[in-house]
Amino acid sequence: MKKIFKELPAFPHLVCPQKIFRILKLTIIIIFVVSSNVSGSDSDSPNAGSNSQQNVITGIVKDKTGAPVTGANVVVTGTTVGTMTDGEGKFSISVPQGSASLTVTFIGMEPQEVPLGSSRNIEIVLGESAIGLDEVVVTALGIKREAKTLGYATAVVNQIQLTENRSSTAMGTLQGKVSGVNITQFGTGPAGSTRIRIRGNSAFQGANLPLLVINGVPIDNTRFQEGNADLGDGLNSINPDDVQSMTVLKGAAAAALYGSRAKDGVIMITTRSGMETKGFGVTYNMNYTMEKAVDYTDFQYEYGQGERGIRPTVAFPTSGVWSFGEKIQPGMTQTLFNNEVVPYVAYTTKDRYEEFYRTASNLTNTLSFSNSGENGGFDLSLASTKNTALLKNSDFTRKNITLGFTQNISKWVNISGNVNYSNEYYKNSPYGVGNQSAEINTIATMANTMPLELMEKS
Repeated sequence: MKKIFKELPAFPHLVCPQKIFRILKLTIIIIFVVSSNVSGSDSDSPNAGSNSQQNVITGIVKDKTGAPVTGANVVVTGTTVGTMTDGEGKFSISVPQGSASLTVTFIGMEPQEVPLGSSRNIEIVLGESAIGLDEVVVTALGIKREAKTLGYATAVVNQIQLTENRSSTAMGTLQGKVSGVNITQFGTGPAGSTRIRIRGNSAFQGANLPLLVINGVPIDNTRFQEGNADLGDGLNSINPDDVQSMTVLKGAAAAALYGSRAKDGVIMITTRSGMETKGFGVTYNMNYTMEKAVDYTDFQYEYGQGERGIRPTVAFPTSGVWSFGEKIQPGMTQTLFNNEVVPYVAYTTKDRYEEFYRTASNLTNTLSFSNSGENGGFDLSLASTKNTALLKNSDFTRKNITLGFTQNISKWVNISGNVNYSNEYYKNSPYGVGNQSAEINTIATMANTMPLELMEKS
């Protein structure tokens, strides 16, 4: 071969033939060595066609009481390899070689990352966690489900949200916090009835009221009344500070949980049971709110009481409450029904409302004791509510004693209950809205020249 290269003509601009030969020889040697290493690696593998080893890990998942956790997710951390525990809490998973840990998750419990050591059988204990209310929804009969798995619309309002924009009633605290839910409190004082609509009216007839469920028990929220006086409804007996959460189930699909009674939706109220915090605790909460009438509709003040341009000048006038009388002039007088003569002067709506109404106040004091452990807990609250209404001589007081408890008797038996005692006292409860004798109708339709101070004296 050297002889052949020597016979080739020399070209000064080309690479030396001897160098080309050395490069080709070195390339052949490198390819041979690499191919030998690859084939040797394949021959050493225990499984044909496999690039990595896998270890089988078995184990069991329990809670803190020792009960097996069924349906827990067991995943190799950082991968999509996973499995679920069976009815006895056991699992078996093939773990790729080099994996460092397993991640175990379950609804209502803290996720746990378990490092993998030399043991091929492990025991995992999960503790309870405070899961966000937007993740888990309590449906019928206390069943907890993830919100994304439900086939109907739901909305959950937690205790922190309920303490904002407080009201003297539990349902009043829900106003303006859930879309599609319209809550209207009648203008009949601090403990007046509440009208609730979810997504409007579903029928032309009937009350169109949603079903109210407190701690899994449906209640009757019928309005109480004595004559035309509004004495509130069933929800007035609940102290807003004792409410843990409110869940609103919307749509016709929600009615399947409770039947035809839930055709207008469901509002589920869960009260405190002591399991919200760990250990013993004492909580004191004071809430004070004020209210003031601000309806200052401006009417005409050029003409006073009377009809057809004639003001009342004799006792027992027949003009009623109309303000179509004589044009008001300085120094004019009018005669009232009892033959009393008073100045013929118009009062503005703002002055009249400020004289007729007063600044209302609501004071609620709540003292609660709670204790909880691994097997159960309780919450005992004492509450007092004092409310002075916008209308003078109208007041409302309420005393509440509420007890909620839960206790695990065994791994399979749990006992829970709620007791609520409420003592309510109404003083001069206003008449219902829409009644001709209602106080708000009286002040709104009264003639502009009628002096309120004389009516109060009478």
